Amino acid sequence: MKKRLLFMLAGACAVMALSGCGKKAADEPLESATEESSDDKVQESEENANKEETIEEEPIEGIVKLTVGENEYTDAVYEFAAATEEMQEGEFAYYLVDFDGNGMNEAFVLRGYLDETDDSRWFSKNVWFVNEELKVDQIFGWYSPNVTYYLEEEFKNVGGEKCFFLDGYDVFDETPFCYMYRVKDGALVDVTADFAAEKEPFESKYTEEELGKMTPQQLFDAFCKGEIQAEFKDIDGNTGYFDTREWGWSLDDMNDYQKVLDPYDVDNDGEPEYIIDTIYGIMCFDCKDGKVVDFAEGTDTTTVCRYITYDNATWIVFQDTLHEGRCTYQLYKFNGDLEITDSMNLYWYEDDAGNRTYFYNDEEIAEDKYNEISKKIFGE
Repeated sequence: MKKRLLFMLAGACAVMALSGCGKKAADEPLESATEESSDDKVQESEENANKEETIEEEPIEGIVKLTVGENEYTDAVYEFAAATEEMQEGEFAYYLVDFDGNGMNEAFVLRGYLDETDDSRWFSKNVWFVNEELKVDQIFGWYSPNVTYYLEEEFKNVGGEKCFFLDGYDVFDETPFCYMYRVKDGALVDVTADFAAEKEPFESKYTEEELGKMTPQQLFDAFCKGEIQAEFKDIDGNTGYFDTREWGWSLDDMNDYQKVLDPYDVDNDGEPEYIIDTIYGIMCFDCKDGKVVDFAEGTDTTTVCRYITYDNATWIVFQDTLHEGRCTYQLYKFNGDLEITDSMNLYWYEDDAGNRTYFYNDEEIAEDKYNEISKKIFGE
């Protein structure tokens, strides 16, 4: 972690002064020279004893904290941004980093204000990078003023080079993002895509024969440990594979939130499926026959996923209830072969005047009817 360490260079050296008693005249030049050397040492020690030095610990790996205030980096940004009319209201804040380890910092500068609902985040429409020579480049200039950055960002070695991870979150869309930066040839470079491409190919810890002998719980545990991949099949017919090697299983970081919930029979086959909770609701896994299959999950605020019990069956619900002007529910009922056997939808939307139109299975209905169906399905 990058810290400022304050050291006091204290403790003067004890100097033995020669008294000269009993010395011959021939010894006096040597005595005088010795006294002058001692005086120099005493003076140097006294100067060091009163000297304070602020030493920058090289931030090889760790957390860089956002500092609120103004300095030469924010002054440079003010001149730059004022000329381009990109200056928004608020206070300056900055992350200091040292990419080349030469003791001269670079800075990522923000201007905005603290998120009152979450004091770990800072609103800023714009982000600027300022190099050692105080040259300014604008990194982000969001149209939306609802973008926040975390007060603690990561700075660490990746592939032998220092990299700064700038994590953010769009409050309006509830969409997290993370960008990765290096300095190459004196210029800031976005290497987010390069970093993703450098991910090592996955190698399963188990053979197909070993997987075929594993219980559902063993398969799910191996997936959670990053030892095997899961296959995903979504309702649109898309398929692929993914693993948990980079999952942190953090309950505090919204960008890395995953938590295992109790198993539940969500495909109506009499056997429990495995469930992981995320920031976009649940992920549902069917574990059998040597495979882990993710067949339903939330992916963003328009497809938050959960399950309900309705009409003596379990239904997977994809919902969008967080945006102004609309509210949608899409429900699916699965069987043990992960096939959709039934579906229905319920939603409303507002026009520009704020008038709502209600629908059930894509047919327009009255508000009272909508509320009646909603209460019957969701019990709310």
